[in-house]
Amino acid sequence: MSLSDWERNGWVTKHQTSRNEIRDLLQVVERDLADSAADGLSADWRMNIAYNGGVQGAIARIAEGRK
Repeated sequence: MSLSDWERNGWVTKHQTSRNEIRDLLQVVERDLADSAADGLSADWRMNIAYNGGVQGAIARIAEGRK
């Protein structure tokens, strides 16, 4: 099953991104990477915060390529 099939079935919709959306995602990346270095966090929690920052960065990159 292709992405076009998913769109045709209404399971996904096309999204038009904006510069503001990408800026906001990159701000989340910066925040999460900084927060993951905070004192007093367990290694697991540091990893979760840094991972989320990475995911947001990947989403921003994908969105940027679709403009």
